[in-house]
Amino acid sequence: MASPTVSDSNDLTPDVVDDKGPAPVDARAGENLYWGRRAAARLQLSSWQAPWVVALATFAITATLYIVYAVRRYERLGFTGWDLGIFTQAVKAYSRFESPMVPLEGTDINLMGDHFQPWIALIGPLYRLCPSPITLLIVQALLFAVAAIPIVRLATRQLDVVIGVLIAIAYGLAWGVAHALAFDFHEIALAVPLMAFSLVALVEERWRAALLYALPLVFCKEDLGLTVVVVAAVVALRCGSRTYRWAAATAVWGLVWTVLAAKVIVPAFSSADYSYGSKFAESPAEGVRELVLGFAAGDARASTAFMLLVITVFLAVRSPIALVAIPTIAWRFWSTNHLYWSDDYHYDAILMPVVFVAMIDALMTLRRRGCSRRVLTGFAAGAAVIAVVLTAGGPLHRLAERDFYTPATAAQAVAALEEQIPAGASVAATNNIAPQLVADHEVTLFPRLDRDRSIPQWIMADTNTYGMFPTSPQGVRDALEKVENGRQYREVAERGGVVLLERR
Repeated sequence: MASPTVSDSNDLTPDVVDDKGPAPVDARAGENLYWGRRAAARLQLSSWQAPWVVALATFAITATLYIVYAVRRYERLGFTGWDLGIFTQAVKAYSRFESPMVPLEGTDINLMGDHFQPWIALIGPLYRLCPSPITLLIVQALLFAVAAIPIVRLATRQLDVVIGVLIAIAYGLAWGVAHALAFDFHEIALAVPLMAFSLVALVEERWRAALLYALPLVFCKEDLGLTVVVVAAVVALRCGSRTYRWAAATAVWGLVWTVLAAKVIVPAFSSADYSYGSKFAESPAEGVRELVLGFAAGDARASTAFMLLVITVFLAVRSPIALVAIPTIAWRFWSTNHLYWSDDYHYDAILMPVVFVAMIDALMTLRRRGCSRRVLTGFAAGAAVIAVVLTAGGPLHRLAERDFYTPATAAQAVAALEEQIPAGASVAATNNIAPQLVADHEVTLFPRLDRDRSIPQWIMADTNTYGMFPTSPQGVRDALEKVENGRQYREVAERGGVVLLERR
């Protein structure tokens, strides 16, 4: 049934009278009828607006929570040079129209030799206006929150408002998003909303939009070209023969960029001793063997797979949309680096739109098959409850703790000691301090990496670090003792365990 449009209101105007018909007997009755119809029309319009109201409210709430969390965590030294400091150095260089050199990774290291993520150059103008790592954190928080708009709108429009609100809670508190917020800034930030818009368009069979939203994923990270290939395949599967030509072109686009980025661009900018190739099994057979044995033993890969399924009450696997997650899961689980297997860090953020859109698609299928609204609401409520329970043990629970909003002693010490360092001076800093210094100084890591040949003018080290890369607290103390005994540096200040040394 067609919804009333603006032009429909002309039919409700009381002074348009059929010349051949009798005139109204009671003008007051006609007026009451007019306002009654206007009220009914407004009610229907409100129903049409409901998905957008819920979706935009979700964006506003989640964006606020994400930004408050990220900023407060930054102010309490909760982020690190690896990776927030690294990305800040790259964006700082882009803001000056320079190559994205990142001294925190070593001497003459170009970030494009690490991963293929040219989109972050778009943050350069914003950084020029607000030169702080907080700029990157806010951009990431907003992008994660934007992804909620299409997801929640789809759930509200296709199911109902109650289910839309429950999905909003489940996605807004999703553990994959929360862990990404807690672990610095990363290149996948833009990929999260792009994936959400693409997959929602796919479910709505707006196949052109689905393919167009997927195209820029290749500029977020080199492996996402394979994800574009799968999106194109699902579009062809879902939307039929009319999409085959464009889906094939999109798949070729994704595959070409993955090969170009991984085999040409990244190696061209990469240093000889820094490659991700060593982090994967020597052969596909060996990778599959280790994967099967790992799952059988219940390692972190099995735990992550369970977490990805349980947040949607296992409904995501009922939708072909879930296939889009395969490339990301495959390269992570095939890797020999156990950090990729974990449900910590930022690796699962890109999968959150996939599993939630797949869940909504599965709920829509259940509804078409006659499943009652009560059952559908129960599934959505289950996902929301699981999200809330997992949040209690996840990063975002800090938002409910009073001490999260009090000044951190270490942060105050860093701020006080930084006042003694001239602007633009080179500083070697421990990983937890580095983000606080990158905006105003050229920062390298302390203790020094093997590929770092710099000689910094200053050293700022937190002796209270907790086993943070690249060494332990004892390693920091040993490195400080070594440079002091070498008489190259002298200690000029110490505050709360944070030590400042100046080159002699």
